[in-house]
Amino acid sequence: MVASTTPAANQPAQRAAEHTGRWGDRHSGPSFFSMSGRPVKMPAVSMRAGPLVDLGLCIVSATGASYVARWARQPLLLAYIAAGVVIGPVGLQLITDMSWIQRVAELGLAFLLLMVGLEIDLRKLLACGRPATVAGLLQVAGSAALGWLAAVALGYRGLPAAYIGAAVAFSSTMVVVKLLSDRSEMDTVAGRLTLAILLLQDALAVVVLAIQPNVGGPLPLGAVGLSALKGLALVAATLSVSRFLLGPLFRAVAKSPELILLSSVSWCFLVCYAAMRAGFSIAMGALLAGVSMSVFPYSLEVVTKIRSLRDFFGPLFFVSLGMLLTVPSGRVLAAAGVLSALVVASRVVTVLPALRMLGYDNRMGLLSSFHLSQISEFSLVIVLVGASPQFRHVGSEVLSLIVLMLVVTCVVSTYMIQFSHPLVAAILRRWSSMVPADRSSKEAGPGVRPPTPIMLVGCFRIGSSLAYELLKIGKEFTVIDFSPEVSAGLRKLGVPCVYGDISHADTLEHAGVQHAAVLICPIPDDFQRGTDSGRLLAALRKINPHARIILTAESVRRALELYEAGADYVVVPRLMAAEYLQQVIERAEAGDLQELRAQEIMRLEARREVVP
Repeated sequence: MVASTTPAANQPAQRAAEHTGRWGDRHSGPSFFSMSGRPVKMPAVSMRAGPLVDLGLCIVSATGASYVARWARQPLLLAYIAAGVVIGPVGLQLITDMSWIQRVAELGLAFLLLMVGLEIDLRKLLACGRPATVAGLLQVAGSAALGWLAAVALGYRGLPAAYIGAAVAFSSTMVVVKLLSDRSEMDTVAGRLTLAILLLQDALAVVVLAIQPNVGGPLPLGAVGLSALKGLALVAATLSVSRFLLGPLFRAVAKSPELILLSSVSWCFLVCYAAMRAGFSIAMGALLAGVSMSVFPYSLEVVTKIRSLRDFFGPLFFVSLGMLLTVPSGRVLAAAGVLSALVVASRVVTVLPALRMLGYDNRMGLLSSFHLSQISEFSLVIVLVGASPQFRHVGSEVLSLIVLMLVVTCVVSTYMIQFSHPLVAAILRRWSSMVPADRSSKEAGPGVRPPTPIMLVGCFRIGSSLAYELLKIGKEFTVIDFSPEVSAGLRKLGVPCVYGDISHADTLEHAGVQHAAVLICPIPDDFQRGTDSGRLLAALRKINPHARIILTAESVRRALELYEAGADYVVVPRLMAAEYLQQVIERAEAGDLQELRAQEIMRLEARREVVP
């Protein structure tokens, strides 16, 4: 028998429920007493699965996959994509609604490109303007034509073939920037060329999106012109506001790191919003915001703060990319394999000849080609728009094909970029008879000038400073380096410079290291590409057994390893810096620091180096 209840009997229980609240009830929340003594109803807490649970699944799966990748010594980017495949529709189907995850992933893209913009040297990037424009236009046009021809050969006709050609033409700014940033190669010549080409590609992708609604009709030249004007206006407005408003604002809050960070992120979002309103992408807005702030002395502080946000939100982009994968048909799998291989080949046959025509060597052309060997997020956006109910230019098969190509080319290009330097070296050694010789190497051979007794094998920062000191005391020396800027700067100073890659034994012999008495490598392992100090030592010793070889190491352990391998002397810059700092401290304790400071400023202002 169940006892009956009356409203009067339930009043105490109802009051108690109001005061204690019921956590997990979606219709009511906990109550707390206000200052007046009356209970205040708080929002209910729902324990149902939702966006936060999906976000947690993405983070946990990405973390677990990262540990596996680290144990297997594989790139983390592949781990993120694999995590998305596992929890997405193809795998365990733990997440089916990806719209919210993709919105959060856009934050990672924005923070990544904001950091890239902050670290860009605008003068060096503008110096790549002409080569990047020529190479970029040839690459986009050539890759699109090859993609269209391959699509027709695979049985696609009409608009589907045109969309596949457009998708093949563009490369992924997100993937390339992350991989080059992780390898500290953004500020190399190949890195700057690649970034400039990617920016041009993004601008051309915006043009494609502008004319997409009129596909099948007359070419909307007015829309294209308006898009170009909007882009120029956005750049001009961003740089003007940054110079005349943001600069004074940053100076006013310079002593508050929190305000500098908030101001920087707010500026990023404002420029992204302006870019979206003008019809451009969030990625372009974030990059432009970073470039506009890169001239400020506070950019390093912003970079250190943004890095943690980028590292948190960035992986979500690649997780969401893995979740886009669906179960493909046999025809789609075959087409994806052929077209993915075509993407890599199209970059080589378009970028390499273009850069050679502009005076760059084979190594630079191959490195830039490998950097661009994937399709872009813009490719996916273009096809998504074409597959929408509004246009119906392509069907679901083409969309599945582009998603699969995006995943495959991102995976392949990850390994190609990770091993780009040894891969390029192997290609140039194996197919040297098929690849035209570099003009730069011909112009800088040992026959032009007799070999000098001292040779710098590589330059970079320490080598730049050493060259200044050697010139000051009148020493004759030769430098081997593959940076066109360093080579041009040294020649202006009257220093013989051999343009070439020090990881190639042929380059070392061609430069005449066998005739040198002293060989110096001022570049530590962290900044060498395609080789390391140990292998370089072995190559130099084989070519010139009697030379005195001086190397550079970042750690004491590495220095001892190089000594054991046969180095005559190993410079450890941090030890030398510590010894000098000891002298500075002694001068400071003696009250003589101001005089030392004045001398140091005069000395720094008088230096003229090829690497500032």
